[in-house]
Amino acid sequence: MPYKIEIFIGSDNNTRKIGKNYLERIRKWANKVFPNGYTLLRSKDFYNGVSEDSVIISVLSDKDLVLEQDIKQLRNELKQDSVLLAKYFVDLEVF
Repeated sequence: MPYKIEIFIGSDNNTRKIGKNYLERIRKWANKVFPNGYTLLRSKDFYNGVSEDSVIISVLSDKDLVLEQDIKQLRNELKQDSVLLAKYFVDLEVF
């Protein structure tokens, strides 16, 4: 069964913005973990009532990927308190 995976990443804790260097570190990580491709979306999220820039990485996969260690590595590199992982079973149709 196909999966949709979404990873929600908050901004730099000091600036509440996604700067060029910060985004490049996320891209480098995503390129390594998802070499077959992914979608990167920039968004405005709210955490503890405070607005911040954020990034969502969206991936479609034909299998359940084990990502815990990879996400912990990203969380530590970005100095985030948390990074959210969501997985969904999906029906895919390609036209």
